[in-house]
Amino acid sequence: MVLYLSNAEVRSLITVDEAAQRIEELFLQEAAGQVANRPTTELPLPRGFFRLKAGMTPGFGSYGFKAYGTGRYTVFVYNIENNALEGVVDAHGLTEIRTAAVSAVGAKHMARPASRTLGIIGTGREARAQLPAICALLPIASVKAYSRSAEHRDLYAQEMRLTLGISVTAVSSGEECVRGSDIVVTMTNARDPVLAGSWLTPGTFICAVGATTPERRELDEEAVRSAGTIVVEHLPQAQAECGELRHAVERGDLDWNHVTELKDIVSGHIAGRKSDEEITLFDTIGIGSEDVALATCALAKARERGCGVELPI
Repeated sequence: MVLYLSNAEVRSLITVDEAAQRIEELFLQEAAGQVANRPTTELPLPRGFFRLKAGMTPGFGSYGFKAYGTGRYTVFVYNIENNALEGVVDAHGLTEIRTAAVSAVGAKHMARPASRTLGIIGTGREARAQLPAICALLPIASVKAYSRSAEHRDLYAQEMRLTLGISVTAVSSGEECVRGSDIVVTMTNARDPVLAGSWLTPGTFICAVGATTPERRELDEEAVRSAGTIVVEHLPQAQAECGELRHAVERGDLDWNHVTELKDIVSGHIAGRKSDEEITLFDTIGIGSEDVALATCALAKARERGCGVELPI
């Protein structure tokens, strides 16, 4: 029988800590040649959009895809041994957890190990998962949070203080958020840059998360130019979809040959940073294997606990 999991069930089954462990495991498997991904397929609907991301995760015993758009986010998981459909997983919550876990893995390998200060631009729904994931892997002691809405950033700071038990302060500008931060996360729906390279401090790790389509950029030209080590999850997908890096290549500021994939960083094949003074950049847009891997884990735990609904398919 095919098992269906709701968003609430997914959130109860996978913690951000566990998700980060599974994501790191996934990229180690990819470094060993055991994972496959395909760039996003998109249909330009008359009203809204529809996208599909596919991935194969033999180490998790599965393959499948995430279908998402203006409405529902859903991951379909298939058994790699017999090609049977094993599960249908609601993926709004899964996407939040996955996105945060990927950021945390990037920070673990690319930020300075002693990083204690973090600035986050964007305080929406997905930004709420970012801090717990990164703080679980690095000794973050204080956070500055900025968004255009004073009400939203104040509420976010209050919630995160209670969740994490550390100093979280709402600030009134992106510059104030970024200056002096060891780690900077951008988690916005902006089409134009929200982070200027002139604000960065030597040694900063930038995790750019929000710009997930070719026409969107969260980082200005100087921010990209300032980065020494630049990492993406999957180079073909980044070349097709990553707005700020595509823009830098078009301007002649970047060569794709100088962009590294996360599998090479996680496996230790390439160092996540060359020095404590180097500015490093992880530009993440999400790939199909990540969603499939975490959905597979959620389904396995659901079967152990008797969760979910069996569909007569």
